[in-house]
Amino acid sequence: MEIYMQATIGICSEYMSAPDAEKAEVSVVIAPVRVEAEDEAKLRLVTGCNLWQSCQNAACWYSIAAREAPHPKKKAHLGK
Repeated sequence: MEIYMQATIGICSEYMSAPDAEKAEVSVVIAPVRVEAEDEAKLRLVTGCNLWQSCQNAACWYSIAAREAPHPKKKAHLGK
């Protein structure tokens, strides 16, 4: 099996330089970081943004602010 991955250059209109800053348009690169094997039949491609460490938009999947934000704990399923 061969896998071809490529970075994508584009515009992000959600970039925030500080948590209370206005959103700005910046040029970003979204690139493959690694491939993870979930099982024998499934592969997962993990991508990243080149501005992830400086972006403070907690709503953005790639930003460091999203990684540092508190995440709600998963609720245990209670059967009836």
